[in-house]
Amino acid sequence: MFRRANRTRLDRVLAAIEIPAVGLWLGALCGFAFIFAPAAFRIVSDITQFANLTATNLRVLSYVGAVCGGLGLVIALVRSRDAADRTNDIVRAGLLLIALLLVAYETFAVIPALAAIADFHSADFAELHQRSTQVYGGVVVLTLAALVLAAVREDA
Repeated sequence: MFRRANRTRLDRVLAAIEIPAVGLWLGALCGFAFIFAPAAFRIVSDITQFANLTATNLRVLSYVGAVCGGLGLVIALVRSRDAADRTNDIVRAGLLLIALLLVAYETFAVIPALAAIADFHSADFAELHQRSTQVYGGVVVLTLAALVLAAVREDA
């Protein structure tokens, strides 16, 4: 479709958008998990206020994920059209799609269920928090894998 020189230039431009977008999402995920949540837990003494603050941050983080992950997914699919490394692109798009589906599950199922529980010391809350942690961890691993695959991809 494109001459080789134009294809390589386009691929580099797309990579220059995809890699920072996925990296921003991963950085936001890690910033929440390793910096914000532990600090907020230590600083905010009212557990209800902590839960509301955390839920709000997770919702905003889901928007960041939708934009950055969606952008990465679309670019991975576009880059796979004429790619020498098409398998890498398809796998990367698949990883980002699964991560986005997990974020949607977290946003629309887990977070509202957590917010509805009044007793933060109950077994129900502990079970939902564990599920949230596993889903969130899965998103981090999938996003990291997609970022690594984007970084090691061969030029078209």
